[in-house]
Amino acid sequence: MKIDILKAADFKTTKWAGGSTTELFIYPPTSNYESRNFDFRISSATVEIEQSDFTKLPEISRQLMVLSGSIKVSHKNHHAIQLHKNEIDSFEGNWETSAVGTCVDFNLMTKGNTKGKISSACVSEDKTLNFQMESTCEFLIFYAYEGKLQVDFSSEKRNLNQGELLVIQHPTNEVVKLQSSENCAMAVVHIYK
Repeated sequence: MKIDILKAADFKTTKWAGGSTTELFIYPPTSNYESRNFDFRISSATVEIEQSDFTKLPEISRQLMVLSGSIKVSHKNHHAIQLHKNEIDSFEGNWETSAVGTCVDFNLMTKGNTKGKISSACVSEDKTLNFQMESTCEFLIFYAYEGKLQVDFSSEKRNLNQGELLVIQHPTNEVVKLQSSENCAMAVVHIYK
């Protein structure tokens, strides 16, 4: 099991027509978004204009979770869904997709044989959340988007501050204790190969 914490200085932020997007993690590390040669990519974007169109990304599966705000996502000839905080939509990158509303979102893109899922987890003030890791996944990633917490593994403790990413490669089947002195909200990513 390999554990890393990535901070704001490790992320890459770029502008797009409707706001900005921050690449939080891309794998393999030698890949890049522009070449579309990644197995998976995690990012967070701000949508600052009321109506926006998503970039078409053939052969890429996408999941999007709203971290704040609310948007209505429409996939032409597929489905439309109103997303509020912590709600998730899954769709294919080659779909014609547009959105109405402003928000901060969290995105997972997967390609080829790589599969993934995103979810949310909250740790209430002065409470402990026991999180069962799965050894069947290749990566387990936590993104603290509200608050900060302490992550207690059987072998060590790590602090995860707001806006940081905890990346666990080859997790074991142990239970991790998540504790916080304040309310904390996280996006959780499981990656399977």
